[in-house]
Amino acid sequence: MKIGIAVGFGDPDGTWMRYKKACEALNIDNVVIDIISCNWLDNINKEKDIIDGLLVGPPCQNIEEYDIYMERLYFINNEIGIPIYPSYNELKLYENKRYCTSWLKYHNYLLPDTYVFTNKKQALDYVKKAQYPIVIKATIGAGASAVHIIKKRLYAKWIIHQAFGIHRLLSWGYVSWVRYKKTPLYIPLIGSSMKHYIIVQKYIPIKWEWRIIKIGESYFGHQKLLKGNYASGSDRVGWVDPPKHLFDLIRDICQKGNFNSMAMDVFESIDGQFYINELQSMFGSYKNSQMYINGKPGRYIYKEGQYIFEEGYFNIYGSCLLRVENFISILRQNNVDI
Repeated sequence: MKIGIAVGFGDPDGTWMRYKKACEALNIDNVVIDIISCNWLDNINKEKDIIDGLLVGPPCQNIEEYDIYMERLYFINNEIGIPIYPSYNELKLYENKRYCTSWLKYHNYLLPDTYVFTNKKQALDYVKKAQYPIVIKATIGAGASAVHIIKKRLYAKWIIHQAFGIHRLLSWGYVSWVRYKKTPLYIPLIGSSMKHYIIVQKYIPIKWEWRIIKIGESYFGHQKLLKGNYASGSDRVGWVDPPKHLFDLIRDICQKGNFNSMAMDVFESIDGQFYINELQSMFGSYKNSQMYINGKPGRYIYKEGQYIFEEGYFNIYGSCLLRVENFISILRQNNVDI
């Protein structure tokens, strides 16, 4: 078996390197393939008859890079016929709040009331009558970097005018400004600007947010605690035993979508309701364990209708070790000759 590892746009998060380390730890032959350069088709053609599949990880820094990467993944997967992991359908949910909203609504999952406006007048009419605060957010942007809690109607209207401009050909878009690391310097997130659309969500007062993860048959969960009004990007974690009904929920989502690698962020509201906020096939995984139960690192495995805890560190290399193991298992199931 030989696995390809896609790299592109500088891969600032180092996903390709974590994939490579995971392959080496599992003694899997691998080759790194640049799918972004002007020679990307030549790069793929040179390896297409040698590799059994391709490990991928789209960028999340700006919309244009994400779109180019996804276009090429679609071509690699659907035209050339190379299996990719995570799958294309899983990755369409990654840093794509517009698509994720539609997917969750269509499949009747509970999420905060969310509207994606592509018409300026409809957006202005909505915020004129809305009950404040409301949430306005861009389709791309990790760690709540492009999520805004809006308390005044005038500010909401200003954002809409920025996003749509005075004409569809004359729109600069609305750009979020965020603090650069821990410095007093603020920088514009031009790459994640809202342009020709706006996402408006009902504000839900929450206790905290749950991060629930499923990779193959491994389940993890922890709390993302609030820092101010935000849980995402707070870097505050609650290591407690997750409610098992949230494992049931992500298992149901993965069965419906035929997903293998998925993280689900769920708001637990003050009144005890659970609302899905986002689905992400790629996610931040910086610790060797994404769950601690009574101080012990580990995972849950679903067996015979029950979740069984196994102690250990299972999120090595940013959870890429589990992803590679799961991808190999899928390839072997689909091709008995591998």
